[in-house]
Amino acid sequence: MNIILLAGGSGTRLWPLSHSDFPKQFVKLKGMPKTIFQMTVDRCLKLAPLENVYVVTNRSYAGIVHQQIEQMGFRIPAPNVLVEPSSKNTLPAIAYAAQHIHAKGNQLALVLPSDHIIEDDRKFADRIELSLPLTDQRLVIYGIKPSKPHSGYGYIKPGDPDFIGFRVEEFKEKPSEALAAELILEGCLWNSGIFAFQTGVFLEELKEHCPDVYDAFLLPSVQQKYENTPGISIDYGVMERSRRVSVVPMDVRWNDLGSFDSFFDEYRPDENGNITFSDEVLIDSTGNLVYLEQDRNVALIGVDDLIIVEKDNFLLICKKSQSQKVKDIVQQLKLRAAEVVT
Repeated sequence: MNIILLAGGSGTRLWPLSHSDFPKQFVKLKGMPKTIFQMTVDRCLKLAPLENVYVVTNRSYAGIVHQQIEQMGFRIPAPNVLVEPSSKNTLPAIAYAAQHIHAKGNQLALVLPSDHIIEDDRKFADRIELSLPLTDQRLVIYGIKPSKPHSGYGYIKPGDPDFIGFRVEEFKEKPSEALAAELILEGCLWNSGIFAFQTGVFLEELKEHCPDVYDAFLLPSVQQKYENTPGISIDYGVMERSRRVSVVPMDVRWNDLGSFDSFFDEYRPDENGNITFSDEVLIDSTGNLVYLEQDRNVALIGVDDLIIVEKDNFLLICKKSQSQKVKDIVQQLKLRAAEVVT
């Protein structure tokens, strides 16, 4: 098996813990033994040797990729780090790696985002291995059994049974929380963004459903490929259009850390629903997250559902329900920096 590890990103959703030069997969969060990227590499090694792992990233992160793998005591072959000249979303990134791998002939490939947290790597790997016969003729996507309604995830509606999975009947993009609750009752799964396929099958479906990307990747140089490909996700470009997609349910604890709200699923709150990591004092306060890079004396009185995050010279304070808007702050800071330069 070959593994395509997606390690791009803009670092906006967990600002100020992550930023454009250091997105969330490279961050070592409190209480975790390694960075998220390193934990993902460990997960890969349950399924394939490192020489079969291909990391798609950009110039800014390539050095971090090598450094963090070397910190684990390994060295990834230099040709296995595929550097994109520009960010064009997930479909070009996957096409780049799939084409590179397919040069050796038709190959089995598993696509993994590098910024997800999965609790049981062995259970995850076993489920992947059981599902691989489906890839002979089909694209396989892995669906997570939902733990609650969540408006930040896409949903997959399973159809007819297909080996240990189901034919995909429909994709639903980030519904409202009320609709998400209905979809869960209908048996829908969260879209994990994890895929398996034979490279030949993937390239056939890419040619049929997104010929602009397929044609761009026929060009001779990587620079030309990226200059001519549209930016599009694999979901929109292929998975939602193809009639050869099956979904395999995954009953594992999974978190894509898409916002600070998701920390309440990853860390255990206290009896008042607060998450803290030091000696903060909280009085008549519930449902707060206090995450400080440096230990300092902090007290909260009579406040609920706040996100308080500090790193370097930045302090973020927002309502928990508004944490999806953190990326808007990053955009404003970029605009201010541009105004200063001009």
